[in-house]
Amino acid sequence: MPSDLCDVAHLGHAGLRLALAGAGLCVDPPTPVVGPVLLTWSERERTDGARTSTGPLAASAGVLRWVGRDGVELRDTDGVDVAGFRVRARPYRPIPYATPPEAVRKTLSALRDPRLAIERLRHTLRRPPDLPLVLTVDRAGVRVVLLGQALHRFVGPPELAALVAWAGRADLVVAGTDFEDEAATGRMIGAFPARRRVIADLVGTIRRRLGLPVRPLSVALDAAPVGTEGLQARG
Repeated sequence: MPSDLCDVAHLGHAGLRLALAGAGLCVDPPTPVVGPVLLTWSERERTDGARTSTGPLAASAGVLRWVGRDGVELRDTDGVDVAGFRVRARPYRPIPYATPPEAVRKTLSALRDPRLAIERLRHTLRRPPDLPLVLTVDRAGVRVVLLGQALHRFVGPPELAALVAWAGRADLVVAGTDFEDEAATGRMIGAFPARRRVIADLVGTIRRRLGLPVRPLSVALDAAPVGTEGLQARG
């Protein structure tokens, strides 16, 4: 598939840059960008860049209020127009914040760097209680499905089937994965009919900053269909 027709690049942290049919947009950029921006959640690293970016912005109503900018509200509808892209949004059930082993890791991380832990806690207490979003982005007959971290080991077959049906056939499917969910992400991404599948590192740089363990993308790719690509974060 020609890169100008449909391509994805990493912006660092959870940020992605998409190219569809000769036009581009950014998703969850960690630093300011020029052009249309889509936000999928109110996590700090996903919203920092949008506050001072230049261009149209689309997010849930709560996130728009949170970043203090006017924009297009993303809802679970037939879609909205964002700078010539048709964007559909659907909330998903995130990975539980603290399974018992992860709770221990995060407690130890907080003890190592209390200032960083307090800073993140303050953000968490202020951010809106929104669910993260999966998105479809369409332009000129090209479709990209952005799954965020919706494919994890707590997703059952009915939930996965509903998500696959909602997403539809795509030119490109991009899924993130988190620690201990790599194999589940790899297996589940194969359920989505697509010309190209990519598993992206959307949390690795954040986890390393917090002193939390990470695994290479190869763990997810080993469980994924042949031909699935990996997209590594910068830094």
